[in-house]
Amino acid sequence: MKHEIDEWLPYKEMMIRIASDFKKRYPMVEVDDLQQEMYLWFVSHPKKFKEWMSLEEKDKDKLIAKSLRNHCITYCEKEKARIVGYDLADLYYYDVSVVEAFLPTIIAESYEMPSKIKDLNLKFGNGEISDGMNWLALRSDIAKSYYKLSESKQRILRLRFASEHADWAKLGEEMGTSADGARMKVQRVLASIVQNLGGWRPYRDQDTTLEEANASATEAED
Repeated sequence: MKHEIDEWLPYKEMMIRIASDFKKRYPMVEVDDLQQEMYLWFVSHPKKFKEWMSLEEKDKDKLIAKSLRNHCITYCEKEKARIVGYDLADLYYYDVSVVEAFLPTIIAESYEMPSKIKDLNLKFGNGEISDGMNWLALRSDIAKSYYKLSESKQRILRLRFASEHADWAKLGEEMGTSADGARMKVQRVLASIVQNLGGWRPYRDQDTTLEEANASATEAED
């Protein structure tokens, strides 16, 4: 166990920074508890940690930081729910696919149900977002987040979603970048909207190596 702890020590400063960041966002949690939760990630993910140790330092640190942050988000959301007094199951997290489905009609200032909603297999009623999936409530939330964006970011989304047949190469020219650069710009703005809508769905990763994950995916396809 001591040998394992020695391997984690280089990440102590990273954990302190992450704990400090989450303390600002979730004042109801304690820094010491957040650090303890991150130590638990190392304890519960020995396979991932061992595999990542063979990577370049930059890639390794990026993967570990992302997993530690995901672990903290899950912990903080649970603590917030416990203290404030609500059920996590009542929360609705906006996926990028849902945001993308609504943006064309929002940009066109149309109040028709987006046709792509059917492709997402979402069922809508007249109740709350969490239980009845009221599509007008979803549209309203996404529209508010869209109009909070700067004009330059709104322009990026208008270029992307004003036409169903937008060509990435042409979009790149209009944005003054390459096709891949245009994709990155759009992804960043979509991420901003999701953050404005409450952030990403908490995710707890499994302790599996890349080989094991690929094997599971193959079995699922078969």
